[in-house]
Amino acid sequence: MTGAVTLAFINQSMSDLRRITDQMTELNRQMSTGAKHHDLKGFGGASSRLLSARTLMTQSDSRASLLQQMQARFGVQGAALGQVADASTALSQSIREAISANDGRGIVTELELSFASVVQALNETWNGQPMFAGERQEGNPVRIDTLDELATAITPDALFDEAERHQVVDLGAGSPTVMAAKASELSQPLFDAMRELKALLDASGGTIGQPISLSQQNELLQIADALSAQAVLFTNEQARTGQLQKRYEIEDIRLQERSDLIKKEIGEQADADGGEVAMRLSTLTLQYEASAKTFAELSRLSLLDFI
Repeated sequence: MTGAVTLAFINQSMSDLRRITDQMTELNRQMSTGAKHHDLKGFGGASSRLLSARTLMTQSDSRASLLQQMQARFGVQGAALGQVADASTALSQSIREAISANDGRGIVTELELSFASVVQALNETWNGQPMFAGERQEGNPVRIDTLDELATAITPDALFDEAERHQVVDLGAGSPTVMAAKASELSQPLFDAMRELKALLDASGGTIGQPISLSQQNELLQIADALSAQAVLFTNEQARTGQLQKRYEIEDIRLQERSDLIKKEIGEQADADGGEVAMRLSTLTLQYEASAKTFAELSRLSLLDFI
């Protein structure tokens, strides 16, 4: 009878040791991973809520990443538009200064510099895609490279190479946004003014000398006014780009805050409490030591101890 009781105690001690060992293993896993359970099954009824929360967080993070890319793109786009506005203003100012000084010899140089700056800006790309060519993925929207080519590029098809539709982005709000106007929509009047100035220079033997005739002054003033108007147009377009950049920045902040709240909610549901786990692990360690000692003592007993 005593032997049977001893065997029962031994079996119970072994069972306690296995149970405590399993619990300690699970607590050590929680300590190392920081997660209450290793899969969603362990959360029972809360698993569907956790899955939905993680899906929402992934969607928010993905959209925020796209918004950050768009903000960077709009920064480059705004700089390109500002470059065209500056080139137009500089050329207009140069013409007015030449008229004031009655000396047009510097106009040809300023025209060449401004033309090159405008073409470079309108052919600007983002991640390899032209920004002012509509939805087309490659190639320059402005076909020409020189003022001589501009003089003969009278039609839009000769001057521009663009897609029919604008490039748009849809961030899931249900209202796609046009990324940028096409080069032809922005710069046709600007190139017309430059072509007119080029024709005036060619008619004057390649440069306007000193003094400037009255007819030349009148034509130059008209061109300067047209250039100033184009500078205002590009400045306004730059402001629109800045508004889009700011709008996306605000939306990005909102999504970041939303993601943080979802992450906090997931953490409250899924993350292990380090302090509680450490306390339970300490308690189980004491229980394990006690059970192991009892098991060791019972294992040494034999029938000779009871004779």
